[in-house]
Amino acid sequence: MSEAAVSLAFFDTAQGLHGSARSGVTLLFEGSAPRTLPEGASIERDGDAWRASVDGELDLQFTPVSEPAEFAGSRTCICRVAGTIGDAQLECLGTATETETPPEWAELDAIRAVSAIFDAEHAVLALAQRPRGALGHGQEQVSARLLLAGQLLEVEDARISTVYDGDGRQRSAGLELWLPGEDFPRRASGTVQAGASLTLEGLQVNAAVFAWQMEGRQGAGAYDLVVRDEPDEAA
Repeated sequence: MSEAAVSLAFFDTAQGLHGSARSGVTLLFEGSAPRTLPEGASIERDGDAWRASVDGELDLQFTPVSEPAEFAGSRTCICRVAGTIGDAQLECLGTATETETPPEWAELDAIRAVSAIFDAEHAVLALAQRPRGALGHGQEQVSARLLLAGQLLEVEDARISTVYDGDGRQRSAGLELWLPGEDFPRRASGTVQAGASLTLEGLQVNAAVFAWQMEGRQGAGAYDLVVRDEPDEAA
């Protein structure tokens, strides 16, 4: 079995520094300004943690604080993040995702991945996959997990509603999460703080940092939209 691919993300709302790192591409946001580093980050396992580094640019350690949320072919955990971005010292929260089975893009038109992190014990993780040829979001396969008081809970039904701009980039979003035995959904809402569009290996990636609100808590996270890089595809 090949080694799982790892992608890391961090959200320092106090300093307005956010970003993601994976093999082949590193994307940083300073405020709302995106910057793509010419080389991908070196990502190494350090015990239970991961270390991401790019010479002269970043050196971050991601230490899990939650059990992993299992999704189709991947698992994601909430992490404490510590280290440096340039001359800035970071201490914040983020995510680490291990992908053992890459998406079958021959069978998919789009993937939406959402993280909303409020503190080390409260977060939402969601993944939506749109089958090839589906007419809209109603045919998506959506799965989500809710981290509540440190306990990772299965979500029975989840919906992601999104407002896009004229270029198909995500601007705001709402989450509805139905837990087993509850009559009403738990809701979260978010708005974009920064974003960038990339083309990677035949895919169009709209990566965004969102500010989230849920049940009186304020947080931050990512909303990434990945679609086939084909002229006639609708985001």
